[in-house]
Amino acid sequence: MDTAKDRFILFCSILDFGKGSKALRLSKELGALGGTIFLGRGTIRNELLKMLGAVDIRREIFIAMIEESKEDEFYENMLKKFHLDKPHHGIAFSLPIKYCEKIDEDKYISNPEKEGVKKVGYDAIFIIVNKGYIDDVLDAAEAAGSTGGTVIHGRGAGAYEKAKLFNIEIEPEKDILLILSKKEKTEAIINSVRDKLKIEEQGKGIIFVLDVSRTVGLYEGD
Repeated sequence: MDTAKDRFILFCSILDFGKGSKALRLSKELGALGGTIFLGRGTIRNELLKMLGAVDIRREIFIAMIEESKEDEFYENMLKKFHLDKPHHGIAFSLPIKYCEKIDEDKYISNPEKEGVKKVGYDAIFIIVNKGYIDDVLDAAEAAGSTGGTVIHGRGAGAYEKAKLFNIEIEPEKDILLILSKKEKTEAIINSVRDKLKIEEQGKGIIFVLDVSRTVGLYEGD
């Protein structure tokens, strides 16, 4: 396989706690080039759930890099194993990879822009802020139309190490919020978070947005 010529995508899935390892095993069987599991929590913001003390739901965020030709097979198998086509069973989505270093020693991949890429109407918004500010981010995002997201806690693997997300260093005191947003709401959400947290100021946070090329498991209703 010539990784410098093949096209790749980042397959992502947000699953209930404990299912990430099953997804990782499945991905290896299907030929993924590697996978990682992040711990996170859902951000259901419901007054009744708050009263019951069930606001935060533990989640596992599974990501794997796969050949674009295997995308259909991955979705079919994930739907079958985790019932992602049913409400509240999890979410899967794909992100195109433009560039990646050292898949196999000195090899890299680069995906040129393709014409006619299927548009699903969603963006993946990543918001990285200092620990303790996530509620402010959620308030701002929801005020602009967000229906929730997943919080990923950045943590290094050792005392002097830092975790990385898309090659951005995430210190242990940082939190990451992932929101899958309808494209027409993305700008409003970004502006609302930026204004509330004053993101432009040094050290306040980072916001970046990636195109979603495919998704399953997103529901507008309860």
